[in-house]
Amino acid sequence: MAPSDRHKKLQNMLSKWIGNRSFKMCGLPEANVVGYVADFVSIAGMHDESHTRYAKHSGLTKMSMGWSHNEKCYKIHGDVDRWYVCVFEVKVSRADFLNTFGNRTSPHAKARQEPVGTAHWVVADKGVCKPEELPEFWGLLTPYGTGLTELKMPKLNVLPEHILHSIAFDMLWLQMNYRVSYYDQLIGMAESVRELHRGIINDVPRRDLLELSNKATKACNGLAG
Repeated sequence: MAPSDRHKKLQNMLSKWIGNRSFKMCGLPEANVVGYVADFVSIAGMHDESHTRYAKHSGLTKMSMGWSHNEKCYKIHGDVDRWYVCVFEVKVSRADFLNTFGNRTSPHAKARQEPVGTAHWVVADKGVCKPEELPEFWGLLTPYGTGLTELKMPKLNVLPEHILHSIAFDMLWLQMNYRVSYYDQLIGMAESVRELHRGIINDVPRRDLLELSNKATKACNGLAG
């Protein structure tokens, strides 16, 4: 099922929100680069203020302070780098939230019980969920005015450098070679297979059948899911 208009609007809002807190950001909706299909995943180089705030909240200790002559500001060098893998789950209804976080014995929910990125947020309208209903490392964002406000800060998960690089490579590949929406790709794949099935039933000429087969194969290649 394709995401609703409200779901898409919240995705756009969170993309702007994380963009405002980072000096560089690459994000993809419905991307499977962290072990499951998250509603939005981004690689973000966080601004000093945001990075310091989340690092302190997570109890990470600064190891040294360095002066950057190029940017004329202090940098933090320590347990966590400023490049975050940000994982977002968008919830537009209470039922949608409970399906993902309510039944913690289901495979769908279990996947969200362990951190897979650096920072994780649920983005939901007011009343959909409460901060205390989320696992400790998940933050909570809710609409406020034309933007989002943070009701709960996430606890950072420090990723090994090779994991960060691997996720970044996968996201760049997807951005360059793969249609933006996972759901759009699923719909396209289903339609191309349906056309091939109709062609077989209607006994279309072999040449046309081969063309339909190639089209279906191309639609299925590189499916992120």
